[in-house]
Amino acid sequence: MTTTPLLSVRDLSICFRQGGRETLAVDRVSFDVAKGETVALVGESGSGKSVTALSILKLLPYPAASHPSGTITFKGQELLRMSERQMRRVRGDDITIVFQEPMTSLNPLHTIEKQIGEILLLHRGLTGSAARKRIVEMLTQVGIHDPQTRLKSYPHQLSGGQRQRVMIAMALANELGGRFVGDQQIRRSTSRCRRRSSRC
Repeated sequence: MTTTPLLSVRDLSICFRQGGRETLAVDRVSFDVAKGETVALVGESGSGKSVTALSILKLLPYPAASHPSGTITFKGQELLRMSERQMRRVRGDDITIVFQEPMTSLNPLHTIEKQIGEILLLHRGLTGSAARKRIVEMLTQVGIHDPQTRLKSYPHQLSGGQRQRVMIAMALANELGGRFVGDQQIRRSTSRCRRRSSRC
């Protein structure tokens, strides 16, 4: 019996326009991801792995970026045809991404508690003590020591490995029914992080 993939990318091409010139960055890539499955895109630097991952959530610099061909289907819905408002419901609730460099992805002006708390407020309606309890739970699960203290920390006060764990906690905070996308191999994460992420 054939199982319908949770995520299906078919013949996806990615083009960038700059100064009247178009560059084809990705030429007709296809792959499927089933529920509970981990899929890795492997290639040398500049081969289009990151822009392919960003395309899934429509995070490329449109309209400078475009898709001459292809479809991205998630749970039977064509993502590339969705409006920005529709995509906001998908991002975080169904699919989220752990970016390549946590220091540039985390807001340097906000504490860890505020940044994870914003996600919980937006997608789950959690505030106050309920949100704080959930944040501490997630930081503990990804291996952050003394999470109560770290709530008031700013990104620059954490090590690179800790910042990456915070990004994973943000990705997993909503108990996603879909997927999270890692824009690099998660080298610094503990085995606890890997086991937790493999359930998504």
